[in-house]
Amino acid sequence: MSAQDQIVDAVMARALQADAIRTHPLVAWIVTRDEATWPGEFVARLVTDAPTPYVLLADTLAGLQAQLPTGLTRSDRQPADPPEVVEVWFPSAVSGDGSR
Repeated sequence: MSAQDQIVDAVMARALQADAIRTHPLVAWIVTRDEATWPGEFVARLVTDAPTPYVLLADTLAGLQAQLPTGLTRSDRQPADPPEVVEVWFPSAVSGDGSR
C-alpha cells in the first residue's frame, strides 16, 4: 500500500467524485490489477489532472465495478496503457453503451 493511499467505500467514492467534477474538467476512475502495492487486487483510483490517493479495492472485477459510482461510461484498455490497466470509467451526462 502506498503510504498516501486512502481506501474508500462506495458512499465516499460518490462524494469524492461529485467534488472532483465541480473543480476539474476531467475526472475518471482507472481500474488496475496486480499493482505492486496491491498484488492480486483490483483497484479503482480516482484521477483528475493527476492520480488522487482515493482507491476502491476488491478481489474481483465485478466486485470493484459494483462499488463505482453510477452514471459512468466504460472505456476499454488502450494499447498505450500500462499493462496493469484493465479499464477506465468516465462520468457522463448521457448514458450510452458500457454505462452503469
